[in-house]
Amino acid sequence: MNERANPPAIHDPELDRRVKAAGASKTVYALVTPETEAAKHAILGNSLSSPDAARRHYLEQFRDAWTGKQFALHEAFLARWMEWAGPVVAIPGANFPWRYPTAGGSEALFHVITAYGNRARSERFDPEVHVFRGEYEGYKAYAEACGIAVVEHDRAGWETVGRSLPPTALFCISQPSAIDGNVWLEANAFLGLLSAGAARPRLLLDVTYVGSVADALASRIAADSPAVQAIAFSLSKPFGVYYDRIGGILCREAMPSLFGNQWFKNLTSLQLGLKLLERHDVFDLPRRYKSVQREAAAGVGERLGIALEPCDVTILAGASGAADPALASFLRRPANNPQARLRVCLTPAMAAMIGTAGPISGGAS
Repeated sequence: MNERANPPAIHDPELDRRVKAAGASKTVYALVTPETEAAKHAILGNSLSSPDAARRHYLEQFRDAWTGKQFALHEAFLARWMEWAGPVVAIPGANFPWRYPTAGGSEALFHVITAYGNRARSERFDPEVHVFRGEYEGYKAYAEACGIAVVEHDRAGWETVGRSLPPTALFCISQPSAIDGNVWLEANAFLGLLSAGAARPRLLLDVTYVGSVADALASRIAADSPAVQAIAFSLSKPFGVYYDRIGGILCREAMPSLFGNQWFKNLTSLQLGLKLLERHDVFDLPRRYKSVQREAAAGVGERLGIALEPCDVTILAGASGAADPALASFLRRPANNPQARLRVCLTPAMAAMIGTAGPISGGAS
C-alpha cells in the first residue's frame, strides 16, 4: 500500500496554518460550486442498474472506438471553448489551426516549453524562458526541469523588456495575471512590443483565468497578436474542476508531442467541460459569486488584520500591506519586492459559505 506523502511546507508552516485558519490560502485552489456538481449529475445520470438516458449517452460514447467517433468530442469542446471565450479573448481561428485537448493547462504549458527546448537544440541556440517575477510558478519549474535557463523581470519595466527580449527567447505570461489576480492593463501593449521585435511568434499566452472575471475587459486579450505562439487554457479555476483536468491548447504550428491526445484523451472530462461551457457563459459564474467573494474577503481580512480587497479573479483578494511584517512577506507577490501587493486565495471561506466544503450529507451509509 502506498503511503500518502505529506506536502512540503509553503515557506512558513505556522503562517500557512494561520492563513488557512482564517479561511484563505496562499496557494490558489479551485472553488467547487453547486453548478459544477449539477453539471456532473447531468452527464452521469442517476440509475446504475438500468441506465437512464443521461447515463446511457455517457456510456455509449466509449464504445466503437474503431469508428473514430470519439474525435467529435474534443473537436466540439475546443470549438465551443473558442466561442465561449470570444467576448474576452481575440482568437482568429485560422491563425491557430492546430488544436489539442490537454489534461488541464499544465500539460499544455509543459509541452510548449519542452518543444521550445528541443528547437533550441536543433537550431543550436541557448534557450531562455522569460517571465515576470511573481508569475505562475509552473513556467519556471517546467523550464528548469528541461534544463532551460529562466530569466525573471520586474513587470514595472515591461516596456524595456518588450523592446530588448532576445529574438530566440520564449516569454510566458498569464492574462488575467497570476501575479495579483487582476487583468493586467498593459498586456496588449506588451504583446505589441514583442510583435515588433522578432520575426516569429515567441510568446506562450496562458489564459487559464478567463471565465473567472465578472466584468467585461476594456479590450479583449490580444491573442491575435503576431507575438503569440500558442494559447493555453484550462477550466480548472473558472469552474472548480481542477481534478477533472479539462484544458486545451491552440497552436500556430503543429505540436507533434501532443498529436496522440486526439486519441489518448479523457472523454468524461471533455463531456463535462462541454456541458459547463454550454450551461454558463464566460461571465456567468463570477457574477453569481461576486458578492460571496466580497463577503469572504471582508471576513478573512478581519481575521488576519488585513484590509483585503476583491481581485478581478473571483476566488482571489489582495491588499497593499499588513501590520504584521512576517505575514506581509509571506503573502507578498513577488516575494522579493517590498512594494508588491499581497495576494490570498479565498476558496476555503467561499466553499464554506456556499456549502461545498466537507462531506456531502444524506444518502445511505
